[in-house]
Amino acid sequence: MEIKRLEHFLMVAEHGSFSRASTVIGIAQPALGRQIQKLEQECGCRLFYRHGRGVALTPEGERFVERLRPAMRQL
Repeated sequence: MEIKRLEHFLMVAEHGSFSRASTVIGIAQPALGRQIQKLEQECGCRLFYRHGRGVALTPEGERFVERLRPAMRQL
């Protein structure tokens, strides 16, 4: 897993939207979506529910955020 991909995941989780997160990060929304899809493939599960108004974390995504935030702070 790439650290940038993990940072992007946390930004999407924080903002609840690919479009808002892509604006903050400064990359195109489709590229951000591809990065999250790759991360989901690496994890072997869906991390977000996608809906018309943005995204919401799945239970697996919530657990991943809980474990990832402390690790990212230490890095």
